[in-house]
Amino acid sequence: MAFFQYTARDAAGAVHRGVVEVASRQEAVRRIKAGGLYPVVVKPVKSYRRRSVPAAELIGFFRDLSDLLSSGLPLDRALILINTNQRHKVFKKVTGEILDDVRGGGDLSEAISKHKDIFGELPAHMVRAGEASATLPAILMRLAEYLERRRAFRQTLVSALVYPSILMTISLLSMVILLVYVIPRFAQIFRDLNQEVPFITQVMVQAGVFLERYGWVIPIMLLAVFFLGRWLHRQPAVRMAVDRAVLAVPLVRSLVLYAELARFCRTLGTMIQSGVPLLRSIQLVEDLLFNSAVRRTLVPLKQEIKIGHSVSGYFRSNPLFPPRMGTMLRIAEERGGLGPGLIGLGEHYEAEMERILQRLLGLLEPMVILFTGAAIGAMVLSMFSAIFGITDIQL
Repeated sequence: MAFFQYTARDAAGAVHRGVVEVASRQEAVRRIKAGGLYPVVVKPVKSYRRRSVPAAELIGFFRDLSDLLSSGLPLDRALILINTNQRHKVFKKVTGEILDDVRGGGDLSEAISKHKDIFGELPAHMVRAGEASATLPAILMRLAEYLERRRAFRQTLVSALVYPSILMTISLLSMVILLVYVIPRFAQIFRDLNQEVPFITQVMVQAGVFLERYGWVIPIMLLAVFFLGRWLHRQPAVRMAVDRAVLAVPLVRSLVLYAELARFCRTLGTMIQSGVPLLRSIQLVEDLLFNSAVRRTLVPLKQEIKIGHSVSGYFRSNPLFPPRMGTMLRIAEERGGLGPGLIGLGEHYEAEMERILQRLLGLLEPMVILFTGAAIGAMVLSMFSAIFGITDIQL
């Protein structure tokens, strides 16, 4: 991905400037046009430092703003209070700039859209829909709840991977300590006695010598592989091939697909409930999907809707998606509740993804234990061989 700075005009001729993060200039132009703007200048940015604000700050901003507006405060007064109480330096500057734009006569949605590196694409469109429908406080609260659920979803994934990561790290450190510090001491005893070192001990000693002399090469090689893999993954053809290969692995396929569908359904449902037009919502949600194969599969959905087909019909006809997707969406469309139906599906796929993740971790943990147990067992066996050898010599 790269950053592109643009200058564009809207239908009224007003000038808009900003920065988008996309894979190519053509993608930047497409993204700008999809936002209802006409690009005038689009050029790559050689150096652009992306600002970072914790998700908790964004959630608090939208929640507090909703509460203050619901209590009857004017928008500028509410922003003043939020900016005064803001302690995060970067976000305090951002809220101050939003306040200045609102005081200058701009809309809140327009002010937020100038900080896409902080807020992303969705909040500005949801806020714009809230302004148009005079339901801004409710939309802001819905946006805060959406961001809260998204943060909880990510925390669930991270928490599930903590224990296997700790287990693997401790096991690797234990093996390194045994190879580099413990086993060579036993080998030295044999050398002092002019006795032959047992074969298995000799293998471990050589592994320890390699780690001691050339262990610094391993992190460099891992970093080189990491950066090479990241560069290759940025190439559209390579990324598409990898994403398709991932979807071909049985258990991993379900995990990736459910994660993408959970993100797609929850985000799309939230935007539809907030009053964002369906086609625009789909366009924005597509950009949030990580797997390029799934994202490409969803590209024809907009055209299907334009010619009058239903959302549920598209998902029922595509074999990539689970049958439940099309069935539940059809029921939601018949009842006139596509937004709530999508959110319900998002919750279902989040639960399914967590279930599959727990199953994978249940398989991963014994595999890690067996692998590290076998490796450490081989080292212990080599030490026992050395001890038995010393006992034979003393007798």
